[in-house]
Amino acid sequence: MEQLKTNSQTEVITKLNELYIMTRKKYLIQFPEQYVTLNKDRQPNVFYLNDSLLKKHLEGNCAYGVFAGGYFTKFITFDVDSNDITVSRWATGKLVMILTEEYGINRKDLHVSLSGSKGYHVDIFFSSPVSVNDLLKFYYAVIQDVGAIPKGQIEFRPSWHQGVKLPLGVHQRTGNRCWFVDNWTLEPIESYDYILNIKPIEPAVITDQYFDISDEQAEEFNSVVEETDITVNKADFEKGFSNAIKILDAGQLLSSNSRHNATFNLARFFLSQGYEEDEAETKILTVLHNTPRDYFSADSTPEHWQKEAHRLVGLVYQKQYTFGNQTQEIEVSKSEILAILSAGTFRTKQLLYAMLVTSKRYGNPFYLTESTGMKMIGTSSKETFSNALKRLINSELLEYTRKGEIDKARSRQEGRPHYKPNMYRLLIAEPVENEPKVNVTDNDTLVDVATKLLNTSEIRRYVKRKEYNNRWKR
Repeated sequence: MEQLKTNSQTEVITKLNELYIMTRKKYLIQFPEQYVTLNKDRQPNVFYLNDSLLKKHLEGNCAYGVFAGGYFTKFITFDVDSNDITVSRWATGKLVMILTEEYGINRKDLHVSLSGSKGYHVDIFFSSPVSVNDLLKFYYAVIQDVGAIPKGQIEFRPSWHQGVKLPLGVHQRTGNRCWFVDNWTLEPIESYDYILNIKPIEPAVITDQYFDISDEQAEEFNSVVEETDITVNKADFEKGFSNAIKILDAGQLLSSNSRHNATFNLARFFLSQGYEEDEAETKILTVLHNTPRDYFSADSTPEHWQKEAHRLVGLVYQKQYTFGNQTQEIEVSKSEILAILSAGTFRTKQLLYAMLVTSKRYGNPFYLTESTGMKMIGTSSKETFSNALKRLINSELLEYTRKGEIDKARSRQEGRPHYKPNMYRLLIAEPVENEPKVNVTDNDTLVDVATKLLNTSEIRRYVKRKEYNNRWKR
């Protein structure tokens, strides 16, 4: 077995950081009998996933694994697993063939490693973070083409909830080193140097492809219950991560007059990824100083940016503000539910209910993108969302506070019109004192909440018989 010299070890650790690690706050550690998830948000005494731990991983003393950074990841792993090594080898070979011949992935960009037991990991690395949702669509399409694996399966990794073990360590149960292997022969390449030559590919190789997979087929892989998604913290989490990554990728603000929001959002991003407070502040100021001057208001000065960055980063780190107000309960009143029930179709009621929760958690008025609104009501149809939105506005339950406003600075930079996100304000009356109210969590649907506040006759007064029988009857 190759002995890893100190200078080579440093290079390999640097490469592991570059290729695999999106968050240092949450990671896996393998013991002989089980994997344990460590999460600094829930276990304050836990160390961040640092270079010292990666050194132990390479030395074989411990084995560590990583998760996606919320809704984004720098790589995808096809985790080929079977109790029969012959089946695993066959499935891995077929998977590599499908990826190269059907999806046009260059074989040199497919990196296969031993899982340490009887399986293989097939990795593809990207030059910038990619949405987990986009990679799931890619995964579903590929797995359809690969077909069933007798006595085994190919699983998607990593996500926020399912991690994957890093390569080049030692499997703590079998004692096997998890070497990379030749992707033709699957024979181990017993050298740490292999990882140093891996070059990530552009995400467009994956994300620009059209995946011919229907919603029904996707549900065969990942069961989804179609109901009102009031977990707008997830939408906020995804949007926050997406915006932060886009800003960092561009190296500057993306729209004019967005310094305050971007500073706060970037601070939350760096906190969630395990950066130190002073490092977060430095990175944010670098972004601001790289931004064209006309993106700021006339009286905005670099001295003010620095003062505000210091204040906002300090606030975020002191209060531990992460994305989404994830555990925050909100209070919904009977009059608010009655207003929602008057909104029209069930989809329209769903959208108004989700908007009510959004406004209570994040303020009124609030931003809402088309894609987030579609997710809230469980539809892939833009027309369904648009029609529900029109009904709410025509019913004077909702109004625009910003619509179709052009971002002049960004439009000038990109050479094409670029519009700022629309903003909305709910027009539902404030609850009166002492009226019935309930606390609502992410697990409560519109039907759940309405049933707690109203009796059957009250619900049926607002809901048509067919809708009641299909959606409300219990």
